[in-house]
Amino acid sequence: MASLFTALGTAGNSLDVIQQAIGVIQNNVTNATTPGYVTQTLDLSSRPFDASSNLWGGVESTGVQSSRDVYAEQSVWSANQQSGFSSTQSASLNQLQQIFDVTGQSGVPGALSTLYSAFSAWSSNPSNATAQQTVITAAQGVASAFSQTFKQAQQISSDTDQQLSSSVSQLNQYTAQIATLNGEIRTSSGNDAGLQAQLYNTIEQVSNLAPITVNMQSDGTATVLLGGQSPLVQGTTQSNISLGYIQSTGNAGASPTAEILDSNGQPITSLVDQGTIGGALSFRNTTIPSILGDANNPGSLNTLAQTVADRINSILTSGQISTGPPPVAGVPLFTYPAGTPTGVAGSLSLSPNITGSQLAAISTAPTVVANGAASELAAMASPTNSLDMLNGFSYTQYYGTIATSVGQQATTASSNDATNTTLLNQATSLRSQVSGVSLNDQATQLLQFQESYQAAAQMITTINTMTQSLMQVMQQVSS
Repeated sequence: MASLFTALGTAGNSLDVIQQAIGVIQNNVTNATTPGYVTQTLDLSSRPFDASSNLWGGVESTGVQSSRDVYAEQSVWSANQQSGFSSTQSASLNQLQQIFDVTGQSGVPGALSTLYSAFSAWSSNPSNATAQQTVITAAQGVASAFSQTFKQAQQISSDTDQQLSSSVSQLNQYTAQIATLNGEIRTSSGNDAGLQAQLYNTIEQVSNLAPITVNMQSDGTATVLLGGQSPLVQGTTQSNISLGYIQSTGNAGASPTAEILDSNGQPITSLVDQGTIGGALSFRNTTIPSILGDANNPGSLNTLAQTVADRINSILTSGQISTGPPPVAGVPLFTYPAGTPTGVAGSLSLSPNITGSQLAAISTAPTVVANGAASELAAMASPTNSLDMLNGFSYTQYYGTIATSVGQQATTASSNDATNTTLLNQATSLRSQVSGVSLNDQATQLLQFQESYQAAAQMITTINTMTQSLMQVMQQVSS
């Protein structure tokens, strides 16, 4: 009789364990699409069986085991930070590329072409008021084209600053969440699959923003370091980062350099070379200054604007409006604030109150030529004089080199973005294969446990029947 009760207890315990296993499977299926969730498995072990010692075996659960692979997670984080960098670079460069017209029909090259045509028409009839006014109008177009391009690039730079500020705030929010989750995980002894899913999902969000190194602790919490050095999260302690700007000495009016500061206000920009923040920093501190300038570099667009203005002004001021007597010297066509080399393109304008009649068409060296200065200006369209060139290029060609450089960078960034997106998808897919929930596998396991449950239940039914029969026999014998 005792053996029957022992068998009944063993079967009952089996039902309990199988029910736990079915519950784990049900939870897996429910969370199959939950970000960060991985397959959980109830670990089973056999109880000792030794009839001589009244050990009748059975099964028991030894806890729930997570299938999470930290190496697969790290691969996703690494691919994610590279993807964040390249996608930000691609989006920013494609936006910048749109303001540079390479067809020559609009923007700065189109305005320069119109001005050269106006110079040519004016050189054919220097005293014609209509031709003179056409030059003034075309020159205004050049100044406006430079100013518009400058302001558009400057707006993109400002948008990047806003993106940086938003991304830094977002990173701080995520790291605060990680610190909170670390505390909850410690309270739950690190066995809560839901908390672990939230933790790993939040870490993945951070990895898209910046390069991080994650060290998983024995209690299930995560230590997160920015660039492998600067602490972001240690246990339940979170350290904020911030966005700052530093104005270097050099070109007056130059845009300051963006930098990332740790919780103590110390610069850690060099650590942020990947992720969305890294991509935005590189674009903001390198690509834009190459065009608009910084403390040490006037920028290619400003260099071109100043060179064009200075060359045209030089020809006009060395010429004469009238030979007199007395002779009337020419006046400059363009003006820009002195001492601000990084703002020439944005502030280029016509000389105040200049009129067509003030244009100096006459050249005096080596001899007086009535349309000499005007002809020299018209020749800038197809220059042979090195004074009409910039770095060996005509002014239109030099603008083309700026546009081409931006275009090449945009093409490279788009290619890198496509490659890194593929690598991220591959890493995510591999992680899913290693530790993700397979509905087919779960269905197979569920069927096995259901059959085991039915078998254990049948054993209980059989033991119950045997027990009742035995009790009836004993009652009959005793009566």
